[in-house]
This record gives sequence, C-alpha cells and structure tokens, in this order.
Amino acid sequence: MTGKRLQEVADNVQWKWPAAWKGGAGKYKYLLLVVFAGILLLLPAGKSRPMQQETDTQPMQERFDLQDLEHRLEKTLSKIGGAGEVTVLLTLKDGGRQVYAQDVCIDSQEQTSTLVVIGRGSGVEQPVPVQRFSPTFQGALAICPGGGDSRVRLQLTQAICALTGLSTEKVTVCQSE
Repeated sequence: MTGKRLQEVADNVQWKWPAAWKGGAGKYKYLLLVVFAGILLLLPAGKSRPMQQETDTQPMQERFDLQDLEHRLEKTLSKIGGAGEVTVLLTLKDGGRQVYAQDVCIDSQEQTSTLVVIGRGSGVEQPVPVQRFSPTFQGALAICPGGGDSRVRLQLTQAICALTGLSTEKVTVCQSE
C-alpha cells in the first residue's frame, strides 16, 4: 500500500467502545483512572534491583578470616625484593566484636534494655549493629629466605606493622633454611 492509501484507511477507521462499556465507563471513569494509576505506581521501574536485604546485611555478614589475611600478606610480602617466598603467622589478642542498638527504658523502679531488631520478612529478625570493632593483633612472625638480610628484615617489619597496626617489637622476621 502506498502512503496515501494508508492515510485514507486510517481516516476511515474509528474507535468504538463496546456497547456494554458505554454506560458503565462514564459512571466509573475516575475510579478506573485512580485504580490504573495505583497499578502503575506499584510496578517496578526499569530493571529489577536486588532485594534491599542483601545490600543491608552485607557489612554484617563480612567476617574476619585470619587465614585469608595471612595468605594475602604472604603474597604481598613475597614481592619485596630479596625476601623470597614469605610465610606469615599472626596471633590475635581478641577476635573483634559488634555493638548492637538497644532500647533503654528507665522506670522509677528499674532500668530495662531490649535489643533493637529489624524484621527481614518470613519471620526473620536481625539485630541493628551500631559499631564494629576489628580484631586486635598480638604478634606476627614472618619466615623467608631473605630474612637474614637486615635491609629485607626492616622492609618486612615495616610492611607488617603498617598492615596490622602492630608495633615493631611485636613483629619477628626470621631466615628460613
């Protein structure tokens, strides 16, 4: 069909409401408009996002892994010139802790506190963390072929102190066989 012919067909077509809707639609048109707008507002906009629960609980689920930290230190310290393959052992003074929000009620008789929790759906409740304390290191030992060289020993000691927060007297670097 040519463009002129399509225009003639389009001009001749007229939209007609079904006969059953003619009387009822006019009576309830505003109600239908509000319902339709409500449905549009409830539909998700654009691409779907992950549930809020996953993003909110991510920091709470983050756990300290001593072996992972030791492995990462070994890989990093092995790159120091002259050190060779480094083996690291870390000891902890404490494992860290979290402080959770509490609701405190003070009566004339006594003081009571309850833990504040967030409902996550399906009956799951989680406490609200307020503050998180990282684990405290007690000491570190690094063993490597280059541990006999004072320059390498100084670089390893400074790196371990910078990464763990330990003082130099709590870090020992030894030469391996």
